[in-house]
Amino acid sequence: MNTMDRILFLCLLLLMFGLASCSGRVSEEQAGEEILVEQEAIQMDPIVAVPMPNASDPDAMLEMYRPLGNEKFSEGKVGFEFNIKNHPFGVKRPIMMSINGSNPEAVTHAVFSKSLSKGTYRAAAYLTDESGLMLKDFGNYVDRDFMVGDSRAFPAADEPYLLVNLPHDGAALKLGDPLIVDFLVVWGDMVADGLEVKVSLDGFEYQANTQEVLQLNNIPKGDHVVRLHLLRKDGKELMNAFSSISKRIIVE
Repeated sequence: MNTMDRILFLCLLLLMFGLASCSGRVSEEQAGEEILVEQEAIQMDPIVAVPMPNASDPDAMLEMYRPLGNEKFSEGKVGFEFNIKNHPFGVKRPIMMSINGSNPEAVTHAVFSKSLSKGTYRAAAYLTDESGLMLKDFGNYVDRDFMVGDSRAFPAADEPYLLVNLPHDGAALKLGDPLIVDFLVVWGDMVADGLEVKVSLDGFEYQANTQEVLQLNNIPKGDHVVRLHLLRKDGKELMNAFSSISKRIIVE
């Protein structure tokens, strides 16, 4: 093989290697694009709400002996006392208590105290079933307003308000897991009083006309804020501090 033939042969080999490399890169790019398209298709599924049955135990009774209504305390420890009837009580089935709309905390003792600074407080307590869903029959829950230090009572204390069991603020979910929304309207009947609860997340909205448990599906990755608004169907706004509640969640 003369010199010219060798040069041509080497050029041909280089050309074939270059084409093969380009083909491999195009194939890899196409595969990557297909994966991205599939992931986007998964994440673009619309958020949907699936109503679930409420937990129920009409015989269970929760009573609050302290604080008394609008009782005043000095700053420091505030005593709480509950009585539970017809309901298993303990570590596995605690009382759940939320103060001023905060995340509910498990209470495993019927008598206890909390250190509180100056302010006006609403303690709302309730019982749950074995899966942690809120019991919503009359007598399953109780609330009490009280004051610590030099503070004033809540205005419009007789208006309906929201109590949210789930989700907790800061809750973390895995992609594909459903988000459970479990709420209660206190001091009002949604049907008789013409009330509705609007649940919103990332532009998704759901109007609840009953106190149902909701399962939200297809929530994409990232940080989200779930908002619940208690509204009157006649358009009149509720003027209390607990008619709207927001909870931040993270989908990983």
